[in-house]
Amino acid sequence: MSLPEEIVQLICRQLSNHRYLDSQTLSFVCRASKALNRIATPVLYSRFNSWEKMKKMASFLRSISLRPELGGYVQEIVFSRFYWFELTEDYLSIFADVATRLGIDLGSWLEEYPYEAMTQLIIAQIPNVKIMDVSTHEVYADDGVGAFTLLEQMAAQVPRRVSLHQLQQLTIGHSDIRRISVGYFGGIIELAPHIRELTISPCYGLYCDEEPKNTRFSLSNVTKLTIDGGHISKTQLESIVRLCGQLESFEFKHHTIYAGLQEISVTPRELIEILALHKHTLRSISVDLGHRERQKTGMFCFSGLCDDGDQILSLKEFSRLETFKIDGTSVLFPEVANPDYHTNILVNLLPRSIRHVELIDAQYESVANMIRLIDSVAKFPFLEEVTLTGNTADGRLGEDKVEFDKHELDTLHAMLERNGITLGNDRYQAELNAY
Repeated sequence: MSLPEEIVQLICRQLSNHRYLDSQTLSFVCRASKALNRIATPVLYSRFNSWEKMKKMASFLRSISLRPELGGYVQEIVFSRFYWFELTEDYLSIFADVATRLGIDLGSWLEEYPYEAMTQLIIAQIPNVKIMDVSTHEVYADDGVGAFTLLEQMAAQVPRRVSLHQLQQLTIGHSDIRRISVGYFGGIIELAPHIRELTISPCYGLYCDEEPKNTRFSLSNVTKLTIDGGHISKTQLESIVRLCGQLESFEFKHHTIYAGLQEISVTPRELIEILALHKHTLRSISVDLGHRERQKTGMFCFSGLCDDGDQILSLKEFSRLETFKIDGTSVLFPEVANPDYHTNILVNLLPRSIRHVELIDAQYESVANMIRLIDSVAKFPFLEEVTLTGNTADGRLGEDKVEFDKHELDTLHAMLERNGITLGNDRYQAELNAY
């Protein structure tokens, strides 16, 4: 204790962040002395992860309920699916008192949906949280009812007793095959108007079967949107994107959790058109639609080239775009045997502002197109790094591995070195070395 308090606090944070230690280690420090308790307690409660343990979650809720100041220390929290734990009368009594203090009626929540109930009671008592990850398991979605309706009740209070004004990063998700929407988590979003980074995994859409729909929440401050889209349609994707203010980063990856639904999954071209329609000044776009469903010869398939017309044609409208990552099924390179063969696809696709290009699981012809891009580097004066890999076995283009021509690889590598452009992929470099 002869060290400055700032150093002691840093030591406590190291204990809190250590990958092999849990919160109990730091709790021992809190018990060592009154001075250490004062310094270490805010660190101990700054982060909470339920680690799939409902008992741990219940104990945490009891602690911040009995001592509300502890909830004010929470900066980062993770709610994950759980192993069952029977709530005793002691817990139920404390949680009922919290609900009364918050001005809500728990009804049968704790008996029927204890995970969702405790999650909401915790969220209501951590006003300074900045990062939140909520993953539901035994989903409360019967009859189209959203899960976080207790928080919706709190959001409707005048004046409000609960606020999440500090929340900037929110991740929402589930492991249920039912169609769970963004609206399912609407109670959280409604209380947190300043969310800047939103991750949805998986995501079916903005609303599904909820009645009544919560249309009061806003995504106007979201600048980074990451979607693990579970068979998401063009209409559903557009309904989310249009609520966002000015997106700077957009990442989309297809999730197969809803495979087989009647809705048609959004195509790569439609996805870019949606982003352009709402005038988002994007700096980074990442698209991986390689494993989405396609209807081929009367049956579903989950790999292969996209149909002509579904590919991304141009990003020129995104005049500030610096990073573009894409899978090989989202762009079509004409094959050599094709009468319309040319190698201007990437040149016609990319904007002048581009700095980083990543193309994975690509066609054989992608190397020639990359060579043409580097040959036209005067049109792309900010280009710093490229990544290119051929389709892996059982990759996004199908079961066959794509092996690039050695001469073309050598040519491309020499051009990259000559222009001071970094080759940003170890596997591609390994292919070169193998030759």
